[in-house]
Amino acid sequence: MRYPTDRDRKWLTGLAVALLVWGAWGFFDANRWGRGGYVYSPTYVVEGVEQGGAAQEAGLRAGDRVLTIDGIPVEDLPLYSRWPRDLAPRPGEALPIVVERGADTVAVEVVYRSVPGSNIGLRLGAGLIGLSFMLFGLWALFTVSTPQALALAWVGMAAGVATFGKGPYLGTWDGVTMHIQLLAVVLWSLLLLRFFLIYPKPKRVVENRVAKAILLGAWLLLVPLLVLELILHPALYHAFGGPASLLIGAYLLLAVVALIHTVAKTPRADLREAGMGWMLAGLLVVLIPNLLAVAGWLLLPDTAMPGARYLPLLIAVIPLSMALAVRKQAASATTATA
Repeated sequence: MRYPTDRDRKWLTGLAVALLVWGAWGFFDANRWGRGGYVYSPTYVVEGVEQGGAAQEAGLRAGDRVLTIDGIPVEDLPLYSRWPRDLAPRPGEALPIVVERGADTVAVEVVYRSVPGSNIGLRLGAGLIGLSFMLFGLWALFTVSTPQALALAWVGMAAGVATFGKGPYLGTWDGVTMHIQLLAVVLWSLLLLRFFLIYPKPKRVVENRVAKAILLGAWLLLVPLLVLELILHPALYHAFGGPASLLIGAYLLLAVVALIHTVAKTPRADLREAGMGWMLAGLLVVLIPNLLAVAGWLLLPDTAMPGARYLPLLIAVIPLSMALAVRKQAASATTATA
């Protein structure tokens, strides 16, 4: 394990500031682009049309095969998410689209709409969660000098890249930032696992080189695969989203196992000194309301539970509880050596 240095604090603070600026730029830039209300496959077949959206109003239908967009053959275009910036429509702009529908060729004109408030709310919610991980990770790093504080700060940076890394729309290069975000989400889950493997004390598996190689190697393997997807796009479109999700699930499950092992094997007095009470309280604050909301949705699917849509934002409490636990652990260690 490594103890934090002033250099770590400077670099991580600089990274946090850069992420906030990049993310804010992306948030305001996203509101400049319109919403068409349809999705299509890599072969430009319309897979879905939003009910009441701009595309439906224009007459676009699921199953239509797009031939040209603004007079450009689709063979000369990347996917919609990677159109050049000068082709991406703004709210109120019309985009002429020619589609093949059965034996007919149909021309439609989609007038793009503004980004709905629900989408803006989702981005703000994700930003709040990422911001909480970054700020509370840095708070722990600047107030205590322990390996656990450094590990928590890195968890926060990975969460920051995952939530703020999208940035502004980059046109044909937009897929690069989206892949970096995916890698950051997987890395966040891996770093979270590492935190619970060294909190409050390192477990033996941390020193096992084979185990470390397997855990890190699985994430590193994603890097060339996603680069390959970018190079061969759209041939491997979303081909590696499934494996990435499995990795995230595996890392988080192992993190829970590590936490349960700590609670079960550590004397109660040591758990109190390590601040485990803060950790468990934070998890309960997040889990109980969300589990009740899920249960309510399963039992009463037609009944909307007041405030249920905002309950995922409680995830922001978790990094606070982790930072409080790290600080408590450091304070207990200082008292013991005094």
